[in-house]
Amino acid sequence: MRPGDAARATQATQNLYMVTIKNLDGTTKTVLKSQLLRGVTNCHLLTQEQLKALWFLGKADLAGNRESISYNKRFRIMLFCADLKFPAGFDFEHARRIALAIFAQPDNFLPLDTFEALQDDDTPEIREQKIRKQIQANCSIPTHVLDAALNGDEAIVKMMLEKNAGYLLYRGTASDFSGRKYDNLTPFQAALITGDIEMAEMIKPFFARLENGKAEMQNQVVEIFPCEIGKHEAKQKQKSENEFVPMFNELIEAIKNASYEDIESALYNGCNNSRMYLVLNKFRAAFTDLSHGEKIFNPHYLLAAFEAYANKFDWNNLDRKENSLDWKKLDFFWRKVIGFVQRFLPATYAQAFAYGLYDIVENKHSCPRSFNLRYNSDFLLYPLSGSFSGLGFNCQDNWLAVGNPVRNVQWGPWFIFQNLCRTKTTSFQNLLRGECNSLTA
Repeated sequence: MRPGDAARATQATQNLYMVTIKNLDGTTKTVLKSQLLRGVTNCHLLTQEQLKALWFLGKADLAGNRESISYNKRFRIMLFCADLKFPAGFDFEHARRIALAIFAQPDNFLPLDTFEALQDDDTPEIREQKIRKQIQANCSIPTHVLDAALNGDEAIVKMMLEKNAGYLLYRGTASDFSGRKYDNLTPFQAALITGDIEMAEMIKPFFARLENGKAEMQNQVVEIFPCEIGKHEAKQKQKSENEFVPMFNELIEAIKNASYEDIESALYNGCNNSRMYLVLNKFRAAFTDLSHGEKIFNPHYLLAAFEAYANKFDWNNLDRKENSLDWKKLDFFWRKVIGFVQRFLPATYAQAFAYGLYDIVENKHSCPRSFNLRYNSDFLLYPLSGSFSGLGFNCQDNWLAVGNPVRNVQWGPWFIFQNLCRTKTTSFQNLLRGECNSLTA
């Protein structure tokens, strides 16, 4: 054990949770989170005592570690672990890697190296290189860093980049809460494609710690935005008008022509063969394919849905009686159409909705990294509870996520969300100005 290891292992760290999330396709993933996440398969707080014990055990299990731990010392650690009362089914192997990554010395190692087994005929130089790569591989959790960057956990990303800026070079596969999967993605690119300006601003200075870091950052940006950001946004708006708007126009006509019984049945997830119900399911399937087929989040789909809510219905001749058919139709569009589109929001946008768009955009509040609704903590936007439940399905309170559903175009969610998107675009252009001039012209 190197001098200072024990002291590092006793340093206070923020709360860390090892969370098992059930994906919408039925698979599960275990990720590191900085705060309690409800609605998951398992969420275990890693205490300081547990992390220290797991770190010592992990040091003993490191491939290539030449500093062996005696049997008696290992046995005492195991007894200590038993006394800590880890829950049944606790993933010790996964937790040991997390503890190693948290307490490992930086040493400028990169989480990119694959390592080979030691051979008897290895020269001392080759043996030393292999051992170093083995320790590097076992002291890194690059998939956790990528997942955190993609899903809005800024604290985890910052903590691990402070340990090792080489995580910025890692390319891997990750999925967001909607089930959208991404391949060959770096943590910084995850912030770019999700519109997470706060994450990107936090990550950017760490490139200075890498050799040729500025060039590396430029390359990563150009891979995502091969053309100027404003031109890319114009293409996104055009795609929304060409592909998304026709998709829900058919649904709007079905809603307008639906009977009270059809609206009631579909509103509360009743299955029937009405045209409206069939068109609704058709819309869900088509939009899922459209959204999952894109790498960069397109906010114009939700903007178009808000605009349709304000302009596609006859508000002047609305029957304003409680539970009237007109109100039921508006309620249906708000919950089943707008709510379903919200299921595909990146984490950073979902966090903004959960806190309240007005205060973030107009009052310049900082956005907490939480998915719990600010004024209804019993409800959380993510993780989604299932493929056919929650937002866009049986959620009774999803209107709270975006503000009271009214037609006030100036202060309604359409206007506020549009301003949020414009602010993000301007902020990204400012962030990259001077670094990637071709993208901010």
